[in-house]
Amino acid sequence: MHAADAPTLARWLSRATRDTAASMQADRWLWQRFTARPAAGEASGGGHPGDDGLPLAPVTLALDGHAPGTRWWMRADPVHFIVGRTGLRLAPPGHLQLRADESDALAAALREHFPELAPDFLAPDPARWYLGADRSFELTTTPPADAIGDDVDRNLPRGPGRRRWLGFLNEVQMLWFEHPVNLERERRGEPAVSGLWLHGAGLMPAPGRPGLDGASGGGKQLAGLATLAGCRWIDTGKGARDWLAQATGGSWLLSLDALVPPLQAGDAYGWREALAHLEADWFLPLDDALRSGRLASIVLHWPVQEGLAGARIAAWDRYRIWRRRRPLADLLAHAGGHPNA
Repeated sequence: MHAADAPTLARWLSRATRDTAASMQADRWLWQRFTARPAAGEASGGGHPGDDGLPLAPVTLALDGHAPGTRWWMRADPVHFIVGRTGLRLAPPGHLQLRADESDALAAALREHFPELAPDFLAPDPARWYLGADRSFELTTTPPADAIGDDVDRNLPRGPGRRRWLGFLNEVQMLWFEHPVNLERERRGEPAVSGLWLHGAGLMPAPGRPGLDGASGGGKQLAGLATLAGCRWIDTGKGARDWLAQATGGSWLLSLDALVPPLQAGDAYGWREALAHLEADWFLPLDDALRSGRLASIVLHWPVQEGLAGARIAAWDRYRIWRRRRPLADLLAHAGGHPNA
């Protein structure tokens, strides 16, 4: 952090008016903004009480071209496990890079081995596979983002349906252990497809009223939520100048998650490089748009230990010269402090 340099972001945070922090993680904050709050039990991963997951499976399934209907859906994504000294750890999603032909071959093997599941199994994208059911899966699951780098056993599904689904996961691992796809990937020095990660189970939620004209970034999760809520969604493009040409009028939510992959991989140099690109490609051009009047204000939200911190930046904030720019590391370390610190 002390080697990181993003002067525009540091100036924003030094002179902005701090918003009240949200006591929830980013994915839940987005969920509550774009969906009508689901009934108790439906918000859980599979409808099992006590789960902290979100039923993202039907949302992304709709974006992948399938109608969720009124059925239960659960993500069953191909993943790679890293062998450590004390057990297996879940690798970041970008580590696998499964190709479409490989995905099709592995999915075909799964359908052949589990004919009873074949009618309820969909693999529309190499990174996103799905299982459907007419009733709850009775599982408490851990989202992959919360389990990356952690011990796999600690994050396996729990709940009344645990025994059945753990047996399924173990069989998949054995089925793929010497599958031609994995043997060829290992020959090329690529990570093997170790198994499946179950998460995001539930029913399709009702759309919310996010109070936005559009959204960008955030991958399939935000794209699916925006589509559900009837918001326009566009890709971020090559940077802020490209994005500003498309994101015309109204209020927009922009998710910039370039810092996530290097953080998940523990790559400090890559994290600093990603921050430098955000500064050049996004923060500086957005600041120019703010100064010119193209943007009325910018509201930032960023993760802190307690959830999300926030700050509002208006064009006139640049005149708060008595609030001198502080080092970025100090600003983020005290993100949860006094509202106007």
